[in-house]
Amino acid sequence: MAALENNGITVGPWPLPGTAKRSDVLGNLFTPGSLFAYELRPLPYDNLGEALASGDISSIDDYVAPYSTFTLNATAIPTEPDEIIVSCSFKPPIYAEALGIPPGIPYPAIRPFKAILEEPNPSSPPTRTGSEVPVTIPESLQWNAPVSEEPYLTALNSGVTATLIGYYSEKAWYDREWVLKYPNCLARVNNTGVKAILPEDVPKGVPLDVEIFNDPEIRSTIVPTSITPVTWYPATKVDAEMFDAPEMLPLLQSCEGIISYKATEIKKLRFFYVVFIERILVGRTMPDLIWYPCFMTVQYNSRYAEQRLQYALSLPKTPTDLPIPSFPNA
Repeated sequence: MAALENNGITVGPWPLPGTAKRSDVLGNLFTPGSLFAYELRPLPYDNLGEALASGDISSIDDYVAPYSTFTLNATAIPTEPDEIIVSCSFKPPIYAEALGIPPGIPYPAIRPFKAILEEPNPSSPPTRTGSEVPVTIPESLQWNAPVSEEPYLTALNSGVTATLIGYYSEKAWYDREWVLKYPNCLARVNNTGVKAILPEDVPKGVPLDVEIFNDPEIRSTIVPTSITPVTWYPATKVDAEMFDAPEMLPLLQSCEGIISYKATEIKKLRFFYVVFIERILVGRTMPDLIWYPCFMTVQYNSRYAEQRLQYALSLPKTPTDLPIPSFPNA
């Protein structure tokens, strides 16, 4: 039965040698989707020399990161003497979806169709993460199809080779958060939008940090904004070095100061794909469709968070009241 070529570097059964060399592989041994699946492990940048020199990666064994441009080729090969490969693609043929193939995956044409948290591994003991208690990161709607699709990844196919080209955005790294001080309020900015608290609503002695926005006893107000979970990410690497989303720029320019910035706690995500292979056996006229589950690990580059905070601190500011609706809401 047709299979994907194991080149020992970028495509092969999990774990590939580059993954096995990393000390964290055993901690992720039982992550769903590891066994009996192909691992896709693109080189972390198309231009490795430039990426190493600029600090985007520390070695060629790094996983690909958001905004790392890459090209990954997966090639189908015959494993039977009378087998001929017709096509290989990350896109299912039309008749596959009509037949419900693959079963259990409602959006096989979405790339990726699913993401799960790989690190901090939800099943790892607290001592492994360096914390006294496990790190809890709720599953995001951004991790499920159809919104899991990455807008800057393109799937191509040419005969027996399927190709993914482009880069991941930070759309799935949803838990970034700012607390900004304005002349008239404190404001929290995150993937849900902007929430404001007036100074008179903060009890004396309560620290001015992000936790006050989670206190049901403190009155807060939702500020109208275009920020949503779907838009809460930079489009390009240049943008990522400055802010978490384009809507952040006017918010930073009009604030008095930055109370806090919480970078993402998500270190690695695992993104899932399906590769479809059409093959035909000698003497037959109709091809068979074979599919394989695949996944790709993407590791966050903390350099972006450092650059954003520095950019925000150095940005010229004209303190201006944040427009707040007159009605409070939780």
